[in-house]
Amino acid sequence: MARAPARPGFSQGGSGGRAPGRFAYFRGVWDELRKVIWPTRTELWRMTGVVVLTVILFSILIGGADYGLGYAVKPIYSGSGTSSSSTTVVPATTTTATPSPSASASASPSASASASPSASASASPSA
Repeated sequence: MARAPARPGFSQGGSGGRAPGRFAYFRGVWDELRKVIWPTRTELWRMTGVVVLTVILFSILIGGADYGLGYAVKPIYSGSGTSSSSTTVVPATTTTATPSPSASASASPSASASASPSASASASPSA
């Protein structure tokens, strides 16, 4: 039977090439890190300053937009402003209409309460 060709980067061995592969991998990482051209201290401070300044500017921009939109939308959801005066009128109408039904409502529970014990008392002796 014919064998499939080996894939590049993988060794063919009894153990699957794992132990030498790990060492070779970390050695390759170390070799690549030695090739990196690291920034000087001046370049590092300049790039860090650019990042910090960008973060500050975007936070001011987003915070300002949040404050502005919140200021514009707050009257819609809180009910303050022109809608507040119309909201005040509605409870005043409800308060005026409330005393009439409450007076008749308080009379009927007391009448039904007095009728209930007499009805239960008259039901007991006849039973």
